[in-house]
Amino acid sequence: MIGRIVGVTLVCQLLAACGSETATPGDADPEPDPGIGGEYVSDGLPDPFGEGDVLRLSLADGTISFQATCNTMSGNATWDDGVLRVDSIGGTEMGCPGAGFEQDEWLVDFFAGRPTIRLDGDDVAVTRGDDQIWLVPADEGGSGADAPLDGTVWTLIGVEETDGASVGMTGIPPRVESTLIIEGDRIALETGCNSGGGPVEVVGDRLELRDLWLTLKGCLGAAGEVERGVLRVLTERDVEWSISGTQLRLTNGDHALVYEAE
Repeated sequence: MIGRIVGVTLVCQLLAACGSETATPGDADPEPDPGIGGEYVSDGLPDPFGEGDVLRLSLADGTISFQATCNTMSGNATWDDGVLRVDSIGGTEMGCPGAGFEQDEWLVDFFAGRPTIRLDGDDVAVTRGDDQIWLVPADEGGSGADAPLDGTVWTLIGVEETDGASVGMTGIPPRVESTLIIEGDRIALETGCNSGGGPVEVVGDRLELRDLWLTLKGCLGAAGEVERGVLRVLTERDVEWSISGTQLRLTNGDHALVYEAE
């Protein structure tokens, strides 16, 4: 599993509140509330966040991911009957200067605490006790406008794997650099060890990758493990992509890569 290969996976380490619920036989998976789901950015945040901080959040297919000033977190989620239920939270392990770690703790506690969730037009309000976060669709622009897919240099910050009900994300060691850039119908990438590229076609929310080539340098240690995580996704012919703010997510089944725009 990816969580064993580079660094230490952060799965419910920040707070004990990240527990998971066990379904009983006969329980049916609840249907998410209609109209809620997609890419969002915050319209103001409570303490401990400061002016100018922006939360980016994605809800899709029973999963959640969120990121504000430091690490990216993800987990399983349902949002039926006006309650957002999140468990199996994992995340990257970047060092966070200033208040970043405290803010990460606050977000994990907030989302793992079964907040209420409601739709107001296209906007979403998530509330727990006295704390409330208003979220607006990411494509409304402003400070949360998405970075463009084409022409942006993307740096890998996390390798994610889903194993049953668990979602594990592993950060990238500081001495290992893995990037990609898409320009028109070409993709160029650094895997953490080797370089490569080839033709690419963007079809809706998919990347169609054909005839990718790579150099053949032997990769040991962390660089080799990062490369293996990258190739689990990018050696597939069809890869799903989505962008939330400055983060690009590439997904192939149970494997995903999370990139940050430079």
